[in-house]
Amino acid sequence: MNAQAKPTGSSSEFDQLMRHGRTAYERGDLTLAHNMWKEAALLNPYSEEVWLALLDVLDAPEDQRVCLENILSINPMNVQARRMLRAYEEKQQQRVESRVKKQSEAKRRARERRRARWALVRRALLLGVLIGVTGIVFAIVLSILIYG
Repeated sequence: MNAQAKPTGSSSEFDQLMRHGRTAYERGDLTLAHNMWKEAALLNPYSEEVWLALLDVLDAPEDQRVCLENILSINPMNVQARRMLRAYEEKQQQRVESRVKKQSEAKRRARERRRARWALVRRALLLGVLIGVTGIVFAIVLSILIYG
């Protein structure tokens, strides 16, 4: 699709919003730049330029992903956007794998704690039985010695 295809507002209004956004961005006013470019995106959602501009002011990775997908739907030949989207997807995959690994590790540690607890309970029971049997044997030996 052409970068300027199907604008819903006037071209001059779109251009003005893009200029104001660039000026705000250059001044460091990212919020104003974001607002200007968001308005421009509403006027002309098929402009690759507006999505590239928005990409510079968005912090949320999910919002950046949406921008990259929009850029690629407008211009599938944009190699930089394709690389950035692939990098984003790889990072997301690493996050998922890391989360799964952490959950698996937490489950393994919980199983080890349960086993250790049961081992301690078994030792305590055996010690109790041993002390009881020792007491009984001591009582029998003492009885034999006393009553002869």
